[in-house]
Amino acid sequence: MGARVTARRAAALVAVWTLPALAFLTLVHCVQARYRIDVPSPLADDARAAIAGYARAVLEARPTPELPAHPVMARRLPHRGPLVIQVWLDGHMRGRVDGYGDTLGEALRSAAELIPQHGSLAGLSPEQRADARIKFDLVVGRGRLDRHFPLLDHVPLHPGLDGVGVLAAGTEHLLLPDELILLGVLTKKRPFPTIPDFALGLDEKKTEKTLASRAGVTGKDWEPAWTKLVRHYFRFRVDSFVELPRDRRDAAGADGGTVPLVRGVPPGPEPTRASLRAAALDGARFLIAHLQPNGRYLYQTDLSTGNQTGSGYSIPRHAGTTYFLAEIYRITKEEFLREPIERAFAHLQELIDAGGCKGTLPDGEAFECVIDRGQKKATLGSSALTVVALAEYQRATGDARYEAMARRLSAWILMLQRPDGSFRHEYEVASGVANDEKMLLYYSGEAALALARMHTVTGEARYGEAAGKAIDWLVDWYDFFAGGWLYGEEHWTCIASEAAFAAAKKPKYLEFCNGYAAFLRNQQAELGDFPSQPDLVGAYNVTPFVMPNNTPAGSRTEAVISTYQLGVHHGRPEPVILRQILAAMKYTLRQQIRPESDYNVSVKAQGLGGVPGSPVDRSVRIDFVQHVCSAMIRATELPGVADE
Repeated sequence: MGARVTARRAAALVAVWTLPALAFLTLVHCVQARYRIDVPSPLADDARAAIAGYARAVLEARPTPELPAHPVMARRLPHRGPLVIQVWLDGHMRGRVDGYGDTLGEALRSAAELIPQHGSLAGLSPEQRADARIKFDLVVGRGRLDRHFPLLDHVPLHPGLDGVGVLAAGTEHLLLPDELILLGVLTKKRPFPTIPDFALGLDEKKTEKTLASRAGVTGKDWEPAWTKLVRHYFRFRVDSFVELPRDRRDAAGADGGTVPLVRGVPPGPEPTRASLRAAALDGARFLIAHLQPNGRYLYQTDLSTGNQTGSGYSIPRHAGTTYFLAEIYRITKEEFLREPIERAFAHLQELIDAGGCKGTLPDGEAFECVIDRGQKKATLGSSALTVVALAEYQRATGDARYEAMARRLSAWILMLQRPDGSFRHEYEVASGVANDEKMLLYYSGEAALALARMHTVTGEARYGEAAGKAIDWLVDWYDFFAGGWLYGEEHWTCIASEAAFAAAKKPKYLEFCNGYAAFLRNQQAELGDFPSQPDLVGAYNVTPFVMPNNTPAGSRTEAVISTYQLGVHHGRPEPVILRQILAAMKYTLRQQIRPESDYNVSVKAQGLGGVPGSPVDRSVRIDFVQHVCSAMIRATELPGVADE
């Protein structure tokens, strides 16, 4: 009897634990077998150079060369390729040809023969041909694109890695992976309205319309899949590369002259002091190029079109961006930064004067706050980050001309602080009444940093005490069961904790920020986490299907840098945090627009130094650059970062 009971228990354990695992593994195997696209190793440098050299000779109308005598020319192509060749000039694609062939050599010859026949390319002058950059996309694998399962509509593609193709009336039409990025059709579905950054899926309507246009078909001949035009859809992967800019291409040598691309982006430099400093200064130049004469930034730039907008303007982001410019001036002492900082400050003072948020406290101290044009309510973050920027400028220059302005703004911040250290976040200017209910993201941490920086530049204990009370409230809020495992967006809290060290040397701040850094580290992609997407290593992401936003790689690294420095202050630096910082910096260096990666950036955008919103987003907002480049320049001050 006992033996039978034991056997039953063993069988039950197998049923409970083993069978579900086997079922899951079987499901994974079936899904991989159905949808996985196997791709060969990328082309080597010399193979890319051989292909590019042949295409360039044809583009520049030199005597038609023989196919390169390179072994790669004999590579068999599944589905006959194609090899897609595009010609880019001044950030715009001037022409495209698709060459098919049983081998790579045949596909290259086929594509090259089409170049002289292309009307737009034939019209280029010799100088334009020399300046143009040729981009290559070799289709190396294909897979299914199911349109029958609603759940799969959210994850039909690996964004930026998969292209979409259709076979219609016997002819193929391809939208390359980075064409889908440029079209803005990726990550368009938001299954959770309360989490707008969680974006998935494909804009099928726009994709269909573009494919129809490529096919020369419109209207009812294309619309429903069951009409007379039978279509077969598929996904595909490419081996992509692009020529370097003309000056670098000529100096690159026989095996150089091209760079590989993933999601349209080439590899970036290693995170050294020199590369991080150069990149941060490029970011500063981008921001200054987008600062208008009136001291207001062009808030957002579309890299593909060059269209720029100031709509949706955010004063906290204006102030935060100016804070970064003051910060990089403090570290680099580059004189070109100073006038734009003062111009941005002048605009803030104009807003204060026009907004009417001014008064006198019962003790006679004057206060004021920043409010944007046309607004009736002032928010804590606008004034707090303005104080941070003003104080940073004073730290950088020793110039106290803005101290009186910072004191008046700080008086308003202190007026909004409650006895427990928390803050009211919104203030009705006309009535002079603060909203006791509304809480807005980031503002309490920004206010704590403002008060900590005021303690630094003035030495007055009241600012340090108020900063400590604010940080105590922010940290102690997590004193509940899951508080050590779950965190909100607390990057300003940890930046403030390090800034306030001289006034509040509390070990609990370090404990909190070390926990926060570990929490973030669990979200940071490491090599091997997403095997087919190594370009995401260092980003903060939780799934390979949702593209990471680039801003968190900057803002969270700012917090982690402060955490590392706080550890140094306490004599307990954490080497794992330094590795975390460098991984994020390597990722962001790749994402930033550089001469190698600006082939598809409109000249009108003045995009060099900009940081797009994500690997599949072509917009640059001023705070994207602020956070990423602030982390870059602050990382140059850390021990353990290589000089070159």
